[in-house]
Amino acid sequence: MSTVQKLAVRAEKGLKNLLSNPIDTRGKSFFVEKPLGRRLAVTDIHGCFQTFEKLLDKIQLTHQDQLFVMGDMIDRGPYSLLVIRRIWELLAAGYQIFPLRGNHEQLFLNYNRENWGKLSLFAERQNAAHLLRSNGELLPSVDHFLGILPYYYETDTSFLVHAGFDTAQKDPLVFWKDMLWIRDFRYDERKYKGKQVLHGHVPMEWSTIKNSIQIGARKIGLDNACVRTDVSSFGRLVCLNIDSSELIVQKNTDAFPCF
Repeated sequence: MSTVQKLAVRAEKGLKNLLSNPIDTRGKSFFVEKPLGRRLAVTDIHGCFQTFEKLLDKIQLTHQDQLFVMGDMIDRGPYSLLVIRRIWELLAAGYQIFPLRGNHEQLFLNYNRENWGKLSLFAERQNAAHLLRSNGELLPSVDHFLGILPYYYETDTSFLVHAGFDTAQKDPLVFWKDMLWIRDFRYDERKYKGKQVLHGHVPMEWSTIKNSIQIGARKIGLDNACVRTDVSSFGRLVCLNIDSSELIVQKNTDAFPCF
């Protein structure tokens, strides 16, 4: 077993140890107890490893904190595998990291099972060909890790999900496709049990994110399109302290190779 494979196994073990309170029998969602430290949420890293590292430096994560990574860790930015490996390293070291699957993780899983040719073309377009083996298959350790990721987490105060929930459904918490792909949804006090909904997927201007936090909105999007450095209102990786509403922000620094 290679060093990377061993790291992936240790990371999976760490994640499974954290996911001790499943909500549904299929294990696709979990209730997460309040930690001794902070509860932090970030989303849509999209392969921006340098930016993620600088954000982690600002956060100064401790073992008593929880960090929710709400999907789309990969694609578009240049260093998808480094982002995944960093999350593996944190999990293997005993940090409380709670990654979710986003639509980009799901696309890689789908293509890897349906058509490696499509996967190769998609990965090339998304600057993520380094996630594949020489035969066009997704790296097995990456495939396995992405395949065990839940679709959402619930805490005593929040729901955390990549895209959102379709509240037009009687039970929006079982429609996995919507959690990955929905682009517009309304807040439903009853169906969300009065809890705040945090999500990514749809890029929000920086002023919109700040305003949502300031007014205490019940539905908050945290995706500031980190990879969009060409637009002044975008290009940031945004981390929210869920309990204090503090925002910790890092502008994209992945313009040049980091190795």
